[in-house]
Amino acid sequence: MKKKKDWGSIFIVVSILVGIFYYMQYTEDVQKEEYVQSGIPIGQDYIRKYYNAEFIYQNNDFIGSYVNSTVYLRGYIKGHEGQIISINYDYKKKEVLYVTGPEWFIDSREPKKDVSVP
Repeated sequence: MKKKKDWGSIFIVVSILVGIFYYMQYTEDVQKEEYVQSGIPIGQDYIRKYYNAEFIYQNNDFIGSYVNSTVYLRGYIKGHEGQIISINYDYKKKEVLYVTGPEWFIDSREPKKDVSVP
């Protein structure tokens, strides 16, 4: 009888731990999605302002989110669907760090250098 009670207790504890793990994973995913959704319009405005183009968002990637607060927003410029543009967005500061993509696109930046004062 005691063995059944022990196994029952172990089962309950393991079930609770698994539930906590899935809840933590779910909340992390929700928070990441909020970061992405806040970054898309900021990235699109940045591309409009400095490149006079329309950025179409496709997907994102968090690399080392435990180390830094950067999300990589990937997409393309309207009319150039086959060429990937990546906006590196700092979700804590809510600003674009830099943009990567084909040379023709990067060279089209106006002004050529960021002249903003920190």
